[in-house]
Amino acid sequence: MSRDYLDFDVAVTREGQGYAARVLASPVGQASVPFTLPFVATDLAQFMVAVGPPRVSSRRLVPAEARVLDVREYGRRLGDALLSGEVGKAFRDSLDAARSEGRDLRLRLRLDAVPDLDPVPWEYLYDTALGRFLTLSQETPVVRLLDSLERPPVVRVEAPLRVLVMISSPSDLPELAVDRERELLMATTGDLVASGRLTVTVLEAATLTALQRALLDDFHVFHFIGHGGFDQEAQEGVLVLERDDGTAHRVSGARLGTLLHDARTMQLAVLNACEGARSSGRDAFSGVAQALVRQGLPAVVAMQTEISDRAALVFSHEFYYFLTRGLGIDAAICEVRKAMAVSDEASEWGTAVLLRSGAEQPFSFTAGAAARAERPGSRLESLYDAAKGALQASAPATALPLLEQIASEHPDYEDVTQLLERVRPTSRPEPDPEAEPEPALAAEPEPQLVSGEEAEPDRHRRGRSGLVPGLVGLVVLVALLWVGLTQAPRWFSGATSGGTSACGAPAASGATPAATTFVAGCATTTPSIDGDFGDWDGVPTLPISHVVAQRGTPQRAFGGDWQVVWDTGALYLRVHVDDADLRGVDAAQPGAYFNGDGFSFEFGPDARRLSPSATTRPGQDVDVMVGLSSDAPSSGVAAINPAARGTFVVGTRHPEITVGRADAVSGYDLEVRVPWSSLQLATPPAPGTVFSMNVNISDATSAPAAWTLRTMKSTNAARTADTQGLPRGWQTVTLSDAAS
Repeated sequence: MSRDYLDFDVAVTREGQGYAARVLASPVGQASVPFTLPFVATDLAQFMVAVGPPRVSSRRLVPAEARVLDVREYGRRLGDALLSGEVGKAFRDSLDAARSEGRDLRLRLRLDAVPDLDPVPWEYLYDTALGRFLTLSQETPVVRLLDSLERPPVVRVEAPLRVLVMISSPSDLPELAVDRERELLMATTGDLVASGRLTVTVLEAATLTALQRALLDDFHVFHFIGHGGFDQEAQEGVLVLERDDGTAHRVSGARLGTLLHDARTMQLAVLNACEGARSSGRDAFSGVAQALVRQGLPAVVAMQTEISDRAALVFSHEFYYFLTRGLGIDAAICEVRKAMAVSDEASEWGTAVLLRSGAEQPFSFTAGAAARAERPGSRLESLYDAAKGALQASAPATALPLLEQIASEHPDYEDVTQLLERVRPTSRPEPDPEAEPEPALAAEPEPQLVSGEEAEPDRHRRGRSGLVPGLVGLVVLVALLWVGLTQAPRWFSGATSGGTSACGAPAASGATPAATTFVAGCATTTPSIDGDFGDWDGVPTLPISHVVAQRGTPQRAFGGDWQVVWDTGALYLRVHVDDADLRGVDAAQPGAYFNGDGFSFEFGPDARRLSPSATTRPGQDVDVMVGLSSDAPSSGVAAINPAARGTFVVGTRHPEITVGRADAVSGYDLEVRVPWSSLQLATPPAPGTVFSMNVNISDATSAPAAWTLRTMKSTNAARTADTQGLPRGWQTVTLSDAAS
């Protein structure tokens, strides 16, 4: 059932100071035109935000409808640039030629000569004349073509298609929920396994040794789930496997290819790892996916950005479904993209990158006598049974995407709606800017404690962030204060109105909370510091919008927001930063982490009664700094400068502060757990306690020989280098005994 394709091969090459698009082979001959990338770095960052996974709270910056329109516009600009002039004419003539023969046209894109253009999301090419995205049709698939040192013969597969899965979660990196990933994959492919068309074998150990031994058996697909990254020193992509002791083992694509090369029936790798398809910008084969293809693997599918749980569920099922129906991999990927495009309002269908060598399909599949037709409804049964099992095992984060997918396909299925109400984070309505504040909070607070946050005109933010200018910002903050103190969403199920919660005894009945800038809700279900930010959904988001330091020309898109919760063990913060130019901190200078990309916050006891000229208090005030690590990919480091002699003095790293990190083209997210002891507290604070604090984000200069601050933004417009040492001017936060 494989499609019969004619090939339209386009290479992008350097032409003087620019680029050229050259048709190397097509049904109608060759052609060339100058090519100009229609994006600047900021545009590309915004594009990747638009197609990012909506489950990651920091990515939901605009309504779904606007996101889709943005994707079409960016895709159109990219398509108009590549398929212009004689190249565009050759493409349309080739389409006509293919149709006249009853065949389809496969666009094969070669980027060997311009690896700096490899990160461009070519999978979103939109053809204005056709009025559609090319990759959403089997008639016009888009493939990234690479040369291979050898072309192994096509493998003929009689059911089942055998998939070997490795899920890697090293003990010294942000934890990956291995059991959850396994459960989601097994649930979504359960009907295919039951039909005899597919087998899924999960390695018990994510080591090279375990992989080598497993490959003595015949498998057709290697499916990796885990951490990926880019080794800046070696300038090559890596997958992070595990050593025998459970610690991280960074393995290059070349080393992994050494094992996969001799597995003669292995024809395809699926890499669900961040940055799995990224190259260095100099060597087109430095990325993991590229290295595997060059070493002889006929096809690799790699994710160019993070993929959400919902999208991963659809991708895994539909991909293996269509492969086991005999579709070639080019057509199968098109069908997967279509299924993802119609399953939700998101635009993650272009996340997967298909890299190929040669024109032949990796394998031909026949169902054989062992395969059976799936029973109607068997997939929904598999998802539902897995969701119920997850709920019984107290794993709502596993159940949620399963239930959401069932609801999207069959809203009336069993008791899915009721189960979703139990596990889905509560969404609060946007505060009404015209509404009067609650009478209980109508008394004027001290004027310096609450300030309106001014929205930046060029800064995109997610819908529930509550960012409005001037006086309306004050109303929103007051509304958030009321919500944080009085409303307890059900996902924080441990918060109760009587007795003791994970945040200690609640405040006395009838007590009026202090009017402060921020509220930290009680996290009776604490966030996992694992680089997965879905468990921050439902926590109010506040902006970090005021420029308080600037040296040189700022990045236009630089900005961020933050969230905060607490329990008796620690303070938890999540910070999202839009920053397309990432620069890690110098690990040897922990006292100056604020100079690198990251965030910081001043913190100390309630300072509202201090004199405006009072300086920092030794043993009480601290400056906590969390920066992007330049030593290890996808990790962060934390340090604290303590107060002494009326200012902050150079401090040290604090490894007890755990850091989770996730990077994207548009920027990064950090989440931290800061023990109260690190904040100079001998005993945990009680609900209702007020602290003084500011939250700041830093953008480092991109100059190669420098490591210094370019821009700092803060929640506090009055925060400067001078006022940093005057706690009376800091903002304030109340520890609420209600969930927030």
